[in-house]
Amino acid sequence: MGRVMRPGGVGPRLIRTDDNAAANRPRPAGGYSGGATGTPHKNTMNPSIHIVGCVLAAAPDAGAINDCVEWARRFGAHILDCDESRAVFVQFDAAAAQLVLLGCRAALSRKPPLLRFGYASVVKEGGADGLPRAGERGVAQARDLAAAAQPGQVLLSSQLGSLLQMADLEPHQRLRQSRVPLADGRMASAYEVEPLRAAQVGESA
Repeated sequence: MGRVMRPGGVGPRLIRTDDNAAANRPRPAGGYSGGATGTPHKNTMNPSIHIVGCVLAAAPDAGAINDCVEWARRFGAHILDCDESRAVFVQFDAAAAQLVLLGCRAALSRKPPLLRFGYASVVKEGGADGLPRAGERGVAQARDLAAAAQPGQVLLSSQLGSLLQMADLEPHQRLRQSRVPLADGRMASAYEVEPLRAAQVGESA
């Protein structure tokens, strides 16, 4: 169980999760449908993806975290958790990866870098009150990846990175496959978002 802020900041409520691996796959929406393996394929319609993100500050900085939270809200994200050192937010039915691009800009906005980001796809669960809930497995993935990232780094789960590539959604051209160590000692497959200048240099080489 975890804490969730209702859309509009109206009080906390609990999220229930389904840890079943199949249930954690994004439901077919818009541009995606799954076969027996649940592998998405691209068609001519626009995709809709559920994205959860986590931002961590190398040192407590309420101003930097609040800036990220305000931008996330402008993109229609709901804030699940927030303090002076981190924030967790989710955007349901996203037609673009605006939250990821936000992280790419914010991660390198300071010298030396202060913020690090982790993103994952998340299952959208329906609550008894009619409001959407974020599956905890995806939320945990985003938190783990943010904790594994270095300051100034943006990491995506393998599933989210694959979805962006299949849908040709930015920053799909800057994704680099990586293996990262998690806090519990496990190794996780992930995508690192290369800084824009580094990606441009690589493409022109």
